[in-house]
Amino acid sequence: MAFDALIMKAVTEELQEKLTGAAVQRIYEPAAGEIIMHLYSRGSQPGLLFSIDPRYARVHLTYRRLQSRDKPSPFCMLLRKYLAGGRPAFFINPPLERILEIYFDPPEGMPAVKLIAEIMGRRSNLILVDGKDNILGAARTVSWDRNPKRAIMPGETYRPVPPQDKLHPLEMSKKEFEAEMISKLETGKKSENALLETVGGISPLVAKELCHRSGWHHCGPENNLEALFENVRRLFDKSSSGEFQPVLVPGRNDFAAFSLEHLEGEEQVKYDRVNEMLDQFYSALIEEDREKQLREQLNSAVEKRLTGLQKKIKQQEQELAEAGNAPQHRLYGELLLTYQHQVPRGGESVTLPHLYEPDKTVTVPLDPSQTVSANAQHHFNRYQKAKKGRDKIKKQIRKTRSEIEYCRSLLYAVENSSESSLEEIRQEMIDAGYLREKSKERRKADSAPQPLKFTTSAGHSVLVGRNNRQNDYITFKAAARRDTWFHARELPGGHVVLKEAPFPPPREDIEEAAFLAAYFSKGRNSSAVAVDYTEIRHVRRRPGGKPGFVFYENFETITANPLDPDLRQRFRL
Repeated sequence: MAFDALIMKAVTEELQEKLTGAAVQRIYEPAAGEIIMHLYSRGSQPGLLFSIDPRYARVHLTYRRLQSRDKPSPFCMLLRKYLAGGRPAFFINPPLERILEIYFDPPEGMPAVKLIAEIMGRRSNLILVDGKDNILGAARTVSWDRNPKRAIMPGETYRPVPPQDKLHPLEMSKKEFEAEMISKLETGKKSENALLETVGGISPLVAKELCHRSGWHHCGPENNLEALFENVRRLFDKSSSGEFQPVLVPGRNDFAAFSLEHLEGEEQVKYDRVNEMLDQFYSALIEEDREKQLREQLNSAVEKRLTGLQKKIKQQEQELAEAGNAPQHRLYGELLLTYQHQVPRGGESVTLPHLYEPDKTVTVPLDPSQTVSANAQHHFNRYQKAKKGRDKIKKQIRKTRSEIEYCRSLLYAVENSSESSLEEIRQEMIDAGYLREKSKERRKADSAPQPLKFTTSAGHSVLVGRNNRQNDYITFKAAARRDTWFHARELPGGHVVLKEAPFPPPREDIEEAAFLAAYFSKGRNSSAVAVDYTEIRHVRRRPGGKPGFVFYENFETITANPLDPDLRQRFRL
């Protein structure tokens, strides 16, 4: 994945055609380091997106409507001041650079300005300068201390990115090219690396493609340096003429401004417009990355909690084992009262006959400073305390085991949820105290959970929960008392509700709903899963339980096969 000089050239060509003279209507900031400028152009309202995020640095048109941050940055406010109501006059891409310069016809009463987008990975920036190249502001300021050669600060003169010490692909001679290449190849460099260091405007992907087109791996350097030189010139000639054929390689998360012959075996999706390709590619990439990051965050929080609970239950079970000695203290007290005449005064212990097993004796610990009756009462007190403590510990153990079960259900839901469902799980974990709310602002009213919806062959609706909040919602809010409830027995998974069919529903509906319950459970990869089903009126929440945890009775059981190919095709799973 490389937003290289050829991609920037293609983007610039399209922007010049599409946005010249368009009116800037709105400027907002969906995320830190990201600006979208909406313009009115020939009846449409495209957004020009700028991102200086190191992983997603780019410039392209977008028709997506993203939500603005509540508090825009000072730089976003600066852009609104100078650009709102203005019109892009022309777009310039300096040769062989990943830089876009946009010159604006200003709104009335404002000076002419230029917006410069430098798309260079972690050094990417967005800079606003006036007509004399004085910097008015930047998305990322850089002081002289951090960069002695090029400060980016308001009031400083804008200095262009220093040019690379490489040959220009359209101005170099064949002799210069071959001499530079041979000198690098003789040091043991690979052909694509040598090309990358020799010619400007080339990315690693482009270098690999050009070497492949030149047959570099089929014969020696002396035979294909000339072919390589010609292929470089040909590619950049087409670029100068605006001849592009954008392609996306989904299997490699890669794209280019032209077809990639060295990836001939890979699927390559061709686009008429490079901006359309970039918008679709980065939208999918960012959604995938955000989902991955959110899933990792949620998993980490649950795993941390689960580790703590597992340590806690071990400690509780140890305390329960110790509390199991309670009857011994009762025996000590009874022995002291029964044989008190045999207990010496001031002793630390005494051995007495066992009350219930005459052949045995029992050594009873004593407090030398106390009387016999006081020692007996001490042991009776310890017995009562241990007995009460044992009942309390058993209750705590049940609570801990219930929470461990809840954590495991969360882990399953996190692993098998999409981004929207993950957000619901995140909110559930905040409510449960597993995560902290990031924003200090008042939380907006939660939207209703969005469970999956299916239709049986008989035309009845089926709701499937993908997380505990959705399970709770479909079981206790969306379902009627006579609807049928399904769940994979003793497995984490979704609640399933068959609606609109009186109980008992038709056999075919039962089989299809049971299949969905099995498929959306941890038993998805098994060929046989036991699924319980009953009327909703026989399902109730566990007292004090977590969302989605229920008791149910008066149920029947059916075996479902979540691998059934016909039903998977029927429900497009």
